[in-house]
Amino acid sequence: METTVLKYNCLIRKEGKYFVAYVPTLGVSDFGKTVDLARSNIKSAIQCHVDGLIKTKSEIPFPDTQDYLVGQTEITIPKSAKIAFC
Repeated sequence: METTVLKYNCLIRKEGKYFVAYVPTLGVSDFGKTVDLARSNIKSAIQCHVDGLIKTKSEIPFPDTQDYLVGQTEITIPKSAKIAFC
């Protein structure tokens, strides 16, 4: 059987004791105690989601066409500044 490789961008962030992985294009997320476990779990979740789309003959979202690097940067503000909290 011929296969096609699909690449989807995944964002991973630390939440408490866990790392949460999210794929915006698919709306799929999963978590793990380590980054590697979160990455492995999200891969399984993506596969499960796409398999379900194939089984129901639904369209599979087009794969992401660019790799993204996401990071953080720091700035300083006065201690008296109001910071919004979620």
